[in-house]
Amino acid sequence: MIDTTQCDLLVVGAGPAGLAAATLAANLGVDTVLLDEQPAPGGQIYRAITTTPVTDRGILGEDYWHGATLVPPFQQSGARYVPGATVWAVAQRTAPESAEGFEVAYSVGGEARIVHARRLLLATGAQERPFPIPGWTLPGVITAGAAQILLKSSGVVPSDRTVLAGCGPLLYLVAWQYLNAGVKVDALLETTPPGRMGQALPKVWGFLRSPYLGKGLKLLRAVKAAVPIVKGVTALEALGDGKLQSVRYTAGGVTKTLPADQLMLHQGVVPNVNLSRAVGVAHRWNDALDCWEPEVDEWGTTAVDGIGMAGDGAGIAGAVAAEHRGRLAALQAAHLLGRIDA
Repeated sequence: MIDTTQCDLLVVGAGPAGLAAATLAANLGVDTVLLDEQPAPGGQIYRAITTTPVTDRGILGEDYWHGATLVPPFQQSGARYVPGATVWAVAQRTAPESAEGFEVAYSVGGEARIVHARRLLLATGAQERPFPIPGWTLPGVITAGAAQILLKSSGVVPSDRTVLAGCGPLLYLVAWQYLNAGVKVDALLETTPPGRMGQALPKVWGFLRSPYLGKGLKLLRAVKAAVPIVKGVTALEALGDGKLQSVRYTAGGVTKTLPADQLMLHQGVVPNVNLSRAVGVAHRWNDALDCWEPEVDEWGTTAVDGIGMAGDGAGIAGAVAAEHRGRLAALQAAHLLGRIDA
């Protein structure tokens, strides 16, 4: 017989949005279950926050360690936590004798389980944008996010010739974390097309008031002082016989080849919409980020009755915003479940 659990609110994903949402919902008297595909809470951004072997806080940075402040309140909230859980089916309970809500099938360690929930909150986070180049399947070529997972989860860093390539802040963050860990980064190949900074200027005024500006400038200065950066890179290729041996690229009309044993690729992040698509949530195209994202209101409510969304899975905004969006979605769930008034 399949193990079946009942709850008011089922949260999927234990990143900043899921942790914050489950904590607040449980504190408001909502019977809450949190399913997490990872073995420990934290999601992608705070991965292995309770188990990482990296004890020097300076390596990963204080922004990473902020994730540790979300875990104790969650553990004390009374929300039930199920790690290592993979959701594989969601169905609305429509039979006349059934209670309202959803039947969610998931597996833990190869064992099938079911949870009946009155409401769902999807906090599935972001995923790296696929970045295919010639040779990207060679051993030695991984994504920057995967490299960061190895560092956070196992304290593993490359010891040989290392090249990072692509665009976006995560690329520079990984380079900075590697430098903090004593890793020599041989080159950072920046693929952002020329002229993008000028296009961004009309939007800069709000950013000037953001704490991210100071943090970003400090990080950039540290990376630029220690890593050769090549801008305007095109025609990127990974070369090697059976494994990565070099990286070929074109910049300024000149093609060059760098010896390399490790290549980390990154081209930004996009919402992880696999589950939201599966349950029928409407999605819209985001021209600024070139990706699909779910349609949600300011409370994380979708057009599918009973389903809310929070965090970067509902649109990329970063870890701190995800945390607060999780709390807003929890307030909405508690309200719709009758635990608090408007």
